[in-house]
Amino acid sequence: MARIPASLSIDRIATVARTLSSLNLSRADVFDTRFFPPRNADMESVYNYFLAMVAIDHRTHLGNYVFSKNIGNEAFTGSDLLWRLGMEVFNRDRSFFSPTRLSRLDPITVRDWLVGDYGPVWDYGVRAYLLRDVGMKVVRHYGTTLRLFDVSETDELIDRLSSMIAYEDPVRKKAYLLIKFLASRGLLRVKAYDIKLPIDNHLTRIAYRLGIVRLEDWVLDLIKQGVHVDKDLDARLRLIVRDAWDAVVRIGKLDPIALDDYLWRLGRTICIVDKPRCDQCPLKNACQAYSRGSFINEHVHYLTYYY
Repeated sequence: MARIPASLSIDRIATVARTLSSLNLSRADVFDTRFFPPRNADMESVYNYFLAMVAIDHRTHLGNYVFSKNIGNEAFTGSDLLWRLGMEVFNRDRSFFSPTRLSRLDPITVRDWLVGDYGPVWDYGVRAYLLRDVGMKVVRHYGTTLRLFDVSETDELIDRLSSMIAYEDPVRKKAYLLIKFLASRGLLRVKAYDIKLPIDNHLTRIAYRLGIVRLEDWVLDLIKQGVHVDKDLDARLRLIVRDAWDAVVRIGKLDPIALDDYLWRLGRTICIVDKPRCDQCPLKNACQAYSRGSFINEHVHYLTYYY
């Protein structure tokens, strides 16, 4: 991979780490049955569900298209809706997520399953392709997800997952998201320092604004102009963002899972694209963009199933 056109700002990282360590960060509820299997679900079905759902947990919005829907008395959007629809299927027929069933999945089934108010998710064909590949790879190489997840080291699991198209991202966003879920549910033994944050748009945007990553001027110009970056540059930038958050975790002695949950919520509700709600942000006094009164978004790389 070519040189990364950015660097870590150690001073900014230390400032942000101190601020975050003063907050009461808590993990999200991975047993919330609106989105995840109940505690008494059998282990293999839980493995199947998380492997499949994380494989298709990437951008659901494109342009003016918003993936949203009211279910019961609640409104769901984006990833929340994706996982809510996943649990509707799991509750009806949990064998839907078995590797054998996934290996035969057709796009029409996914189209009719992942539906929001304005129609199916924009790339249902891609998600069907990713799920079929996951199913085929598990059946071919392991037989069951119980054997897939029978590992002693995190790196071994990441290596196994990387053979699947959905998990081939060099920054391992989906792999680390899956590890986070399974570790939080007690289904995977992971050393704290082996857990890295799954880097998506929210975590990248927040890192740029806080100033924990210094971007070279030409990259800043691309972001300000809204120019789409290529696959290689996207990976290089997200890698250094991951390194920056890893440094924040270590300096602040933070729980990486709780931090990721916090940043994801912050990016969706407060540190949003274009018009951040800085008056509501607990990090504003540690934020370089806030102190300067000038905000950038994340770099633009839309057509990807990596995140």
